[in-house]
Amino acid sequence: MTIPAFDLLRPRTVAEASRMLLDHGEEARPIAGGTTLVILMKQRALRFSHLVDLQSIPGLDRITETDGGLSIGALATHRSVERSPVVLRRAPALAHAFSCVGNVRIRETASVGGNLAHADYRLDPPPVLLALDAEVVLAGAGGTRVVALEDFYRGMYETALEPGELLLEVRVPRAPAASRTVYSRFSSLSANDWPCIGAAVCLSLEGERMGELRIGLSGVAEAPLLAAGLGRFRQERCSEELWDAVCAAIDEQISPVSDLRGSADYKREMTRVLVKRTLQGQARPAPSP
Repeated sequence: MTIPAFDLLRPRTVAEASRMLLDHGEEARPIAGGTTLVILMKQRALRFSHLVDLQSIPGLDRITETDGGLSIGALATHRSVERSPVVLRRAPALAHAFSCVGNVRIRETASVGGNLAHADYRLDPPPVLLALDAEVVLAGAGGTRVVALEDFYRGMYETALEPGELLLEVRVPRAPAASRTVYSRFSSLSANDWPCIGAAVCLSLEGERMGELRIGLSGVAEAPLLAAGLGRFRQERCSEELWDAVCAAIDEQISPVSDLRGSADYKREMTRVLVKRTLQGQARPAPSP
């Protein structure tokens, strides 16, 4: 199936791209890798008369280390994040999450910014980015602003992006001291499919007691979700009872959507299983070198 005719606009700067989007309003959309947008346009699910090609803007694909954290340009591909030595050293769970997306052909093309801005509730990378307290840099006619990723998602396929705004960069701060982050996913159809449930746990331990805990989830609400209120478990002794209490707190916050990958009840139960197993694994002492 072919794509309906459209004009491809090729800006040289972010400001020019923003102006093009504003000039054409709802008839225009930015395109980076296009792995989702092109399919939806072929299926006639979406139709735009103008596409603004962000690949023509230099410098948006860089991955760099910043004060122990990471800066990932919006046009960096999934494959480049997956294989980046900096990401593998500073945030290996993030590299793993990007490696879980689709297949190599998709990851060689799909962009980081496109993945996040699409705001699908089933994505792999957002849970890890949420657990790591990531921020996104947005730019438009009103200037540049920084938004916490947990505030970026507003609902199913809805984000904080204003008309004419573009997602330029993802900033991942240094992980908390003595913390470990793990991404676990459960796929009910195939390994290359969207996850039925995705869970990222960033946990630091203080002896046998809980330190800082952040849990990001996908597939369990209308948008990727950062579990709230987990600070109350700090200094609790690690135990099966504690893991059950954490899972109960998460259960109150999620609202799974039934789809081909499982019913809402099934996803709710699998969330408990996946989160608890991940917490159990994180709390085990690290193996001796």
